[in-house]
Amino acid sequence: MLYGVEEECHGRCLRQRAYCRARDGVSSGQMRLLAWNIRQGGGSRLPRIAEALKRHDADIVVLSEYRGNPSAPRLCAALHALGYRHATTLVPPPSRNGVLVAARRPFHEHGAVEMGLPEPYRMVSVNFDTFRLLGIYMPNLLAKIPYWEALIAALSSQSANRALAIGDFNTCRPYLDEAGAIDATAHYMDAIEQIGFCDLWRRRYPDRREYSWFSTRNNGFRIDHAFLSQELAASAGTLHYSHEERIAGLSDHSPLILELAG
Repeated sequence: MLYGVEEECHGRCLRQRAYCRARDGVSSGQMRLLAWNIRQGGGSRLPRIAEALKRHDADIVVLSEYRGNPSAPRLCAALHALGYRHATTLVPPPSRNGVLVAARRPFHEHGAVEMGLPEPYRMVSVNFDTFRLLGIYMPNLLAKIPYWEALIAALSSQSANRALAIGDFNTCRPYLDEAGAIDATAHYMDAIEQIGFCDLWRRRYPDRREYSWFSTRNNGFRIDHAFLSQELAASAGTLHYSHEERIAGLSDHSPLILELAG
């Protein structure tokens, strides 16, 4: 009996969601992806984070700083209540940060992009029906070099014709995605484009200054990205950062939201 009630509620939510998306001008053939660094697993901010996720109503979420401590099951339970019934299973060790992919539609999980990395749970790979998604949370400074190398190797394969890598790369272009030039790994953003993956936001806004993360010194950086294969980029819809959540203190990062043809 409870199962029937749960399914009825789920059906009601789906109908309401379809109405809201039609109202917002999102076609039934599009998928909405949201990538967001929720900062240290969400902590006491988790209910407000869940409300923000509900408001954005994405089909797929990629959440970085997913933490392997008691916040992990709390986050997964909150996502399940929002209809995200499918989630990656690679959980970071206690007090370590990784990335979680959760979706309202099934996917095939491949696990870590590269198990030989020091923290393989920072990059995970999944396949949906029509594209491959790599969820990313890279470490800081030079520690991210092996992650970039592994990512580029993975995206160079034949199976990456319809693929994207999305999340927190902790990487930015000098004098454009940051005011100065402190990132010694910025050249990897050129390297990933050389294998056919474009920084879609920068392609559309070549000269715009907009930051997705601010340091405690209030220095801005655009370090949250979506790199798409040429085939996926050609069918991509809108792409933007939502700064409301960062300004309200839900995280120190702004969510990145992408509409993608289903």
